[in-house]
Amino acid sequence: MTSGKALQDPHGFDPEIRQIEQEIVEFFAETDPEFSGRHPIIVTVMAYFYIRRNLTQRDLQNLTGFSAGTISKSVRQLVDINMVTKEVIPGTHEHIYKMEELPFMSARIFLRTIKLLEELEEELKKTKDTLDTHAEEMQNLNGYQRIYTITTQLLRIIPPSQMIVTLIEKELKFTKTSQ
Repeated sequence: MTSGKALQDPHGFDPEIRQIEQEIVEFFAETDPEFSGRHPIIVTVMAYFYIRRNLTQRDLQNLTGFSAGTISKSVRQLVDINMVTKEVIPGTHEHIYKMEELPFMSARIFLRTIKLLEELEEELKKTKDTLDTHAEEMQNLNGYQRIYTITTQLLRIIPPSQMIVTLIEKELKFTKTSQ
């Protein structure tokens, strides 16, 4: 997406609203690929569908600044995985693409979530060990107690979170095999 450039809004949104929307889309484009494994361009296009629900390819070009070919390829991929539907605009040869519902997260995202939780837990354990080992030296430092408390609380929360994700993963596998 073209950062810093004021892109045209096909629906006439107020520039301030458009700026907020653009910041949200950029946030997802930068962070979601790590979780979903999708390319940032696809994530950007998906984000606009999440927000706007109905868009033409020209709308997406105006919103993102991406080329017609890039938009066409991205939209085709989303249609192929049934994330968006394609309809002809009555009286024209132009298509409108619609996202009726937010798509369900894939099992791949859950697997990545488990891995991230495990990595976070390991990092928090190291942090807590360091805080415990150097408690006397650090106790009087500004923020030490707060960091220690937050670290301890997160370590209590993560294992149940991992269990929930694991149960969901098992349910997804069970549902898939029973169909």
